Amino acid sequence: MSTIYMNFKKFGVLLSISTIFGMNVITTKTLAEDLPSITFGAITTVGCSVTNPLPGSAPITLPIALDQISASEGQRQRCILRAQTFIPSGFFVKDIQILYQGSATVSPMSEGASLSRTYSFNGGALGQDISPIKTTNFTSNGSNGFAEQDSITVLSNSCGGQGQLGINIIAQSSPGSSIDISKIVILSGNLSPC
Repeated sequence: MSTIYMNFKKFGVLLSISTIFGMNVITTKTLAEDLPSITFGAITTVGCSVTNPLPGSAPITLPIALDQISASEGQRQRCILRAQTFIPSGFFVKDIQILYQGSATVSPMSEGASLSRTYSFNGGALGQDISPIKTTNFTSNGSNGFAEQDSITVLSNSCGGQGQLGINIIAQSSPGSSIDISKIVILSGNLSPC
């Protein structure tokens, strides 16, 4: 009788452990599953060129190596980028992150240099969102590397489908200064269910 009782007790302990382990595996698997995200396609440009016009192996992140967008001694350069986007069915785009990397050199007595950018987003078949202009001024003397990050909030007007992200960049210098933008990284942001 005691042997049967012990076997039931051991069985109960094993059942409890396996249940907890099973729940843990299910939870871990659920957390590990990829959440839906916007993906990027081909890039077109006006006024500048890029060295990698197609996305790499992880299309939710789009690094763009720019072919020397620069301005010096009072020059101004404009670059327009258009990146094809794919929005998962059943979702709106909520926000996208954009990182700029480069350097600015400012001489004493110079007014400095600036990086200005605006964004537009055609979300699927309907509507367009345009952001206000964002400007970063570089006035510190010397040569300084920079990394500027913008978070743009967009709400596509259609539920899933193709879209287009537009980025308009202006690099502006003054006498005695220069600015160079070497890389842009576009990161897929958050999505909201329709």
